[in-house]
Amino acid sequence: MRLLSQKVVREMNRLGMMVDLSHASVATMKDALEASQAPVIFSHSAVYALCNSSSNVPDDVLRSLAMNGGVVMLSLYPYFITCSAAANITDVIAHINHVRDVAGVDHVGLGAGFDGISQ
Repeated sequence: MRLLSQKVVREMNRLGMMVDLSHASVATMKDALEASQAPVIFSHSAVYALCNSSSNVPDDVLRSLAMNGGVVMLSLYPYFITCSAAANITDVIAHINHVRDVAGVDHVGLGAGFDGISQ
């Protein structure tokens, strides 16, 4: 599967398509970052170290993302921020600061993922 995912990423780069790794497995995140010649994004994810959701980005991937020039567009979805039904601005700021501290300020963005949120 690794070669296939890297082949897909290289073709997306060739076509000028953006590679979005939100909801990808950690193995796919790493494969895509290794293969991509262009910056990648996480359009709506958060930090795994603060909330162990499978949709969130681990620190080693954040460091690779920094080398790639990509960005994590932090989701405001409570289950990605606190792994529970409620989150507040302090929780969001903790994710922003974590990405800044691990990957750098140039790799922090704000995403969405509001589709289906009931709050």
